[in-house]
Amino acid sequence: MPRGSGKGRKEGVAKREEEEGEEAVGTLEAAVREARRRTAPSVRDFRYNKQRARLVSRGSELKEGAECILYWMCRDQRVQDNWAFLYAQRLALKQELPLRVCFCLVPTFLDATIRHYGFMLRGLREVAKECAELDIPFHMLLGCPKDVLPSFVVEHGVGGLVTDFCPLRVPRQWVEEVKERLPEDVPFAQVDAHNIVPCWVASPKQEYSARTIRAKIHSQLPEFLTEFPPVIRHPHPPPNPPEPIAWDACYSSLQVDRTVTEVTWATPGTAAGLAMLQSFITERLKSFGSQRNDPNKAALSNLSPWFHFGQVSTQRAILEVQKHRRVYKESVDAFVEEAVVRRELAENFCYYNENYDSVRGCLWSICGIHDQGWKERDVFGKIRYMNYAGCKRKFDVDQFERRYAHCK
Repeated sequence: MPRGSGKGRKEGVAKREEEEGEEAVGTLEAAVREARRRTAPSVRDFRYNKQRARLVSRGSELKEGAECILYWMCRDQRVQDNWAFLYAQRLALKQELPLRVCFCLVPTFLDATIRHYGFMLRGLREVAKECAELDIPFHMLLGCPKDVLPSFVVEHGVGGLVTDFCPLRVPRQWVEEVKERLPEDVPFAQVDAHNIVPCWVASPKQEYSARTIRAKIHSQLPEFLTEFPPVIRHPHPPPNPPEPIAWDACYSSLQVDRTVTEVTWATPGTAAGLAMLQSFITERLKSFGSQRNDPNKAALSNLSPWFHFGQVSTQRAILEVQKHRRVYKESVDAFVEEAVVRRELAENFCYYNENYDSVRGCLWSICGIHDQGWKERDVFGKIRYMNYAGCKRKFDVDQFERRYAHCK
C-alpha cells in the first residue's frame, strides 16, 4: 500500500488513540480523583441538579437546634460518586453541621444468602474506613429501619435525613415506615444516586419497551451525565467519635443460608470495582460490541456485583467508557444501551408496576412490554422460542460444554 494512503493514516490514528487510551486508564483511580477535584473543590461549590432529589416528608425546613445531618445509606454503598452522599454533605456544609452516615443491617432480605451479605459487608468495611478518613462517622444499625432509625435520629439530634432510592417494594416500604415515625420537624429527602437520569425524571409513567424510553433517556443525558465533585474531609466533625463497629456481631445477626459461600473471583469494595472497570476498558471493551453474547468469549464488563451493591457508580463507568468511543464506537454504544437504557427501563418497570414480581407482571408474555410477539407455535404460542439449533448458530456450543464437562 502506498505510504500516506487514507486507510494507512486511519489505521495509524486508531492505533495511537488505542495506545493513549491504555496509558490513560493505567492510572484510572488517580485520574478519577483528579477529575473530581477539577470539577469543584467540594459539593458546596458545585451546581447540584436538584431534580436528583425529592422531598419525602411534609416539612422542608431543617430542624431548629439541629446537631447533625444524617445520610441513611441503603442501596448506594460507596462514598465517592454518590449523589445522595453529596446531597447530604451539601446540606451539612451549608448549615455548618456535622455529617453522619448510617446503614441499617436487616437479618434477612428476600432470598439473599451469606454470599450476598458477605460481599456487601466487606464493601461496607471499606465505606466505614473511608468515612473515618473524612471525619464522617459511620454507624451500623442492626435491625429493620423503622425499629432503629427513628430513635437514632432523636438521640443524635438529626436536623435532616437523606437517603438513596430503590424502586423495589421492600425498600420503598422502609422509606414509608421511617417517614411515619420521624419527628415532624425533621425533613426527609430521597436522592436517586443509582440511575443516571433519576427514575421519576426519566419518565412519569411505565414505558412499554426500550424503544419508548431510549429517546427520553438520551435526550436527558447531557443534563445528568456529568462529572462528580468530591466528598471532602468534613470541616465540622462531631464532638464525639462513633462507637467501633462490631463486625462479628453483624455477621452473627444474619438469619440467612450460609451453605452458599462467597465467590472468590470478585473482591468487594469500590477500589476493586474500579480495578475491574479498568480491566474491562483495557482488555475487553474492544470485544464487547460483537462478542458480549458469546459465552466462550471474555467480552463482558463483569461489573454487575459492584453495580448491584452500589459500590461502583454506573455513571462513573459510563463517563470512563465513553472516553474511548472514537476507538470502540460499536462497543461503547452497546455498553451504554445495556448499562443505561436497558437498566433504567428495568428501574422504570419496577417503579411504576406494583406487580413487577408476579405472574401478572410478566408483561412480555401478555402484551410485549419487554419483548414482542413471535411466530405462532404449538404449546409455546407467541413467546420467543429458544432452541438448540438457534444456540448453535450463535456460538460454539460444543466448546461451551467442554468448558464445564469436568464439573459435577
